Amino acid sequence: MAWTLVTGGAKRLGAEICRTLAKEGYPILVHYRSSKDEADTVVKDCCRLGVQAEAIQGDFSSPKATGEFIQEANSRYPDIQNLVNNVGNFFVKSALETPEEVWLELFQTNFHAPRTLSQAFVSSIVEHQGSIVSIGTVGVGAIKADTKCPAYTISKTALLLLTKSLARELAGSRVRVNMVSPGELENSMTLSENLSKLPMGRAGTLEEVARVVAYLLDKKSEYITGQNIEVSGGFGL
Repeated sequence: MAWTLVTGGAKRLGAEICRTLAKEGYPILVHYRSSKDEADTVVKDCCRLGVQAEAIQGDFSSPKATGEFIQEANSRYPDIQNLVNNVGNFFVKSALETPEEVWLELFQTNFHAPRTLSQAFVSSIVEHQGSIVSIGTVGVGAIKADTKCPAYTISKTALLLLTKSLARELAGSRVRVNMVSPGELENSMTLSENLSKLPMGRAGTLEEVARVVAYLLDKKSEYITGQNIEVSGGFGL
């Protein structure tokens, strides 16, 4: 069984990605940290869609905990074909107002964990000619000043540069590495303050983002790598 691992797959966007990929026939590993009941519900939903699905617990808040997750995942599920790096933490404060521990926490979760997971599972992904897709954020490629949530934006910018680096490194192995960057979504924390600024007059849906993830994983998209696709309705242009 060749699995598609979705980190943070128990709730919100991660859950929608799991269900969307299940509809496309991918066996799904639903990662969760503490939301076991929600993860079990997503597993049942995926199974009802006709694929095999299982939940796996893991904590990415430290290198040690991430390593423990990798060890368990490799033991239980040695055949991981695709990796969707969806887990990410958010923090709203300027650079000078962001405590050092928050900078470290966000970089661990938003950058180092995806990097470590990609490195740990790359042999299996290469063997199964799979893909890696990471979730970014709107405007991440523009390199603009951000005084609202710079720790988050900078960590996601680092993830974009990692995406491009891995894409180039793995191109010869026919493994593709891409990013999907949502704008304001229907469940975004900052939607109320930005709704009037959205060019299309509405937020994006979780399904719209999940469909792009599915598109990038599809073998028919095998010549697309190192790309960041924004799903933002023109927000941030």
